[in-house]
Amino acid sequence: MTRALRIGAQAVLPALVLFGAFLATERLVSTSPYQGGLPPQGEETVYPVTASDAAVDTNRATLRAFGTIVAAESAELRVASPGEVVDVHDRLKVGETVEKGAALVTIDPFAYEGALREARAQLAEAVAGREEAAARIAMETSALERAEEQLELATRDLSRARQLVSSGNITEKGVDDRRLLVSQANQTLDQRRYTLKAEEARLDQQIAAVERLESAVESAERALRDTVLTAPFTAIIRDESAAIGQLLGANDVAVSLIGADAVDVRFVLSDQRYGRLLAGGSLIGAPVSVTWRIGDIPLDYEAHITRVGADIASDTGGVDVFARLVTPEGRPVPRPGAFVEVTVPGPVHPGSVRLPATALYGDVVYVITEAARLKAVPVRLLALDDGEVILSGAVETGDAVVTTRLAEVGEGIKVRRVGPPPSPSLADLTPPPPTSLSPAAPVEEAPQRRPRRQETTRERS
Repeated sequence: MTRALRIGAQAVLPALVLFGAFLATERLVSTSPYQGGLPPQGEETVYPVTASDAAVDTNRATLRAFGTIVAAESAELRVASPGEVVDVHDRLKVGETVEKGAALVTIDPFAYEGALREARAQLAEAVAGREEAAARIAMETSALERAEEQLELATRDLSRARQLVSSGNITEKGVDDRRLLVSQANQTLDQRRYTLKAEEARLDQQIAAVERLESAVESAERALRDTVLTAPFTAIIRDESAAIGQLLGANDVAVSLIGADAVDVRFVLSDQRYGRLLAGGSLIGAPVSVTWRIGDIPLDYEAHITRVGADIASDTGGVDVFARLVTPEGRPVPRPGAFVEVTVPGPVHPGSVRLPATALYGDVVYVITEAARLKAVPVRLLALDDGEVILSGAVETGDAVVTTRLAEVGEGIKVRRVGPPPSPSLADLTPPPPTSLSPAAPVEEAPQRRPRRQETTRERS
């Protein structure tokens, strides 16, 4: 008997479990919003989406890059007049700032002063010789004029003697004597001419000697000046290798300097960005913003592009751009090698729309119509700007452009806008004038919501 009851219980218990499961399933199905667990045929899916209200305006992208500070001016002071160092500047130390024109290194000038005195003495001697040659030329010129006068007088006397010899008033010997005087006068005249040419040649030689010695004096003066190495601009000492008593040879680097007041920002633009900026006009003179972070403290500077690299670097695929930094009064100047962030304003795009980058589907955006359906609007991408796009096309101010990425996006899809509401206009913020309800006018009751299982549409996220 007990065994029979046990067998009966084993047979009935599974049946009861199955029956209970069937009742639970029926209960779940009967309370589901859709009969049979599936949406009825012909029901349309509504996609909740976020949207951005378009505004047609003048927009420009901002290009961001990273660069380094480089010295706009640098110099290596090399020794042109070798010798022993006899003096150095008090602030001739790495990192110190020296003013323009400060004497940094002084080399013993004794030998160069002696060479200058010797050159000046030789120049004075050559100048005296030039003056002497000029005086001799003046003397020979005067003597030549007298010889020409004497020749003219002797020639006239000979002519008169020839006229008188026929009348017997003068003998043939008298005529020969006068002919001899004419010959002597011609000889004297020729001698004066040759002497004058020789004196003029000597004067040219003295003039050349004076010019040569003037150059020697200038070289000696320059060599003497070069014994003092001065700062060509207000600079920071980058490196120094001079000390009192040290012998410096020709072309040795004594001091290395970098400009303290003028620094440049060097950054790289990709060839695509460079071409985009170049299409908007010349880059030279364009303003840029520079941010130098000292720890957690950002320091902002202005700069202007002064030059562009000659080649596109093969390793970076970009172009080196240099901008001159404008340092306000009282603000520290970034040292060369500092890492900075550079912001370059892009070209201006009038009549464009700025939207989140998620709004762009290829070459179209989707606008929500009054019927809450999507409409494809063709656009052209003008620029990218840090998660946003600048577009041109048939988008108008006030259009609600979908910014949600939908896998099944397409023309005519029904959507429901979610997210923060659009910014209210001034008319929306103005309260309407108060109105009084007529006693006879019935008050419209709010429609009651149907049970969920009877809805004809469903939402899909």
